[in-house]
Amino acid sequence: MSTTLTTSRYSIASVMAHVDHMQKTFPYRKSGLGQDLAAANYIVDQLNGCGLDATLEAFDAFDSDPGDAELELLGPDGRIIQARACTHIEPTPPEGFVGSLIDVGAGGLDDYKGKDVRGKIVLAEVSYAPATPEKARIAVSHGAVGIVLMNWGRDEGTAIPARGLKAVWGNPTPQSWHDIPRIFGASISRKDGIFLRSHLARGSVRLRARIAANRVWRTLYQPIAWLHAPETAAQHEQFVIVSGHLDSWDPGVTDNLTGNGVMMEIARALAQRRDELVRSVVFCFWNGHEVAEATGSACFVDTHWERINRHAVAYFNIDSVGMKDTTEFQINASPELAGYSRRIAKECFGENVALKQSDLKRVGDQSFFGIGVPAATGRHMFSSDIIGAENGATLGWFNHTEFDTMDVLDADILDRDLSWCGQFVEHLCTDEILPHRFMPRLLDQKKRFAAMLGHGADPADLYRIVEALDAVTDSVSWFDTYLDRQGSAGGAAQPANRVVIRLSRLLTFLTSSACGRYGQDSYGISTLMQPVPRLADLARYRELDPDGQEARLLKTELIRLRHELTDALTLAGDLLDDFKSRQSGAA
Repeated sequence: MSTTLTTSRYSIASVMAHVDHMQKTFPYRKSGLGQDLAAANYIVDQLNGCGLDATLEAFDAFDSDPGDAELELLGPDGRIIQARACTHIEPTPPEGFVGSLIDVGAGGLDDYKGKDVRGKIVLAEVSYAPATPEKARIAVSHGAVGIVLMNWGRDEGTAIPARGLKAVWGNPTPQSWHDIPRIFGASISRKDGIFLRSHLARGSVRLRARIAANRVWRTLYQPIAWLHAPETAAQHEQFVIVSGHLDSWDPGVTDNLTGNGVMMEIARALAQRRDELVRSVVFCFWNGHEVAEATGSACFVDTHWERINRHAVAYFNIDSVGMKDTTEFQINASPELAGYSRRIAKECFGENVALKQSDLKRVGDQSFFGIGVPAATGRHMFSSDIIGAENGATLGWFNHTEFDTMDVLDADILDRDLSWCGQFVEHLCTDEILPHRFMPRLLDQKKRFAAMLGHGADPADLYRIVEALDAVTDSVSWFDTYLDRQGSAGGAAQPANRVVIRLSRLLTFLTSSACGRYGQDSYGISTLMQPVPRLADLARYRELDPDGQEARLLKTELIRLRHELTDALTLAGDLLDDFKSRQSGAA
């Protein structure tokens, strides 16, 4: 980077010391294998030493460990292809499985059109289009028995990534148990993927696969560290959730030791200013992220649901910061926090860094959409030219491989990421008035419902949701203006911020979740790509005979979903109108 931004409040040297120590001492932090617990104890000791209340929180997790993997190309050009077993797979028979290979490109739903993969092995690219676990779920839904994942990066790349195929977010329930893909899977290098494609271009390809992995219930541990605001602070029960995952593949420097180091440094710096805190902060170092698919964060929500629901103001995730050769700053935020996120970036970087911003998607450890906690994340990212040249490698060709070392970390870029992350958290826990503004959320929802409803059949009077959005618009606009005028309003802040929390619970899940407030959507599930995931069945209804049984069943379901959404919007309007009435009375 051409411009180095430093801050006297946060020490990049401390961050780098944590990263260097952990990558040397705990290089393989795969959940449940021992070094994850040793790293967790190190973090707890460090944060207790800074004056936080840090402990190890235990939770049960449906986990998996990779075994051996071997792929053999059969035929006259036969050869052994180096492979890595995916986790959460069905192992092949000991003698192996022999089957035909079918290329499905990115592995999304549309990539299967016109292809019969029943009983076969599919070849798919590693990317987030869709996420890897969703690729496995889609493959199983089309009858495939195996999946081979070719890495992103340059076509000549030889790195082989570690990948998990569980698909279910957090621990499974009786309803989601069978959603875990029953499929064998292995990952290979980009170079070998191109080699297989070249053979497919000339005719059929058959592989022999010998792949093993286990599935196991085990107890995992993750550091949870509270920095409590003074009890004299009127809003000390409110809190910000700051997180990053602890578990990672060997050595996982940028994914996610840099995030862990940044979290520890922010905690240290804020602990020195405890007397200035308006609200508390909890630092969560998630375990069970990579393989158990966000089980640490999902279990945290399940364990602390009532406290989170009542008092959490925002969720902030720190992951894969400080990557070398990244030149753009990417913000992903809920609409309520979009303006605030952009303002912090402008304060940190001015015009020195290209700023990109988009809606926050359900990736990483975003286990808080259903419960309704507005969230954000941000980091320096690769330019679109680099990502295109490396076939979608948004997190670097080295992600999830042994090449994620100190060599792909840039301390200068990490310092800049540290500055933004630190200021983001600092303002959230020291400003009297929360920065959430809700008109961006409402406008986004209006656009989404308009796209979803369109001009097709509306069997469930879903237009009433749009009417409910219109009915609450003036009140939301008034509330945003009220918050803007308060500044550091002293006694007025506490009741206003309580409304912010309640309003976010009522509005966030409407267009951010497919399963509603009380569940967890499956990892990367394609339904979430719909403008309103909760109403995904509307598109299916429109393809059916309206007098058929399936359409009639879907109609009843959509009607009841309408009740859920209009009820939330009505409650939001009542909440705002009651607050406005109280303010008018006080004046």
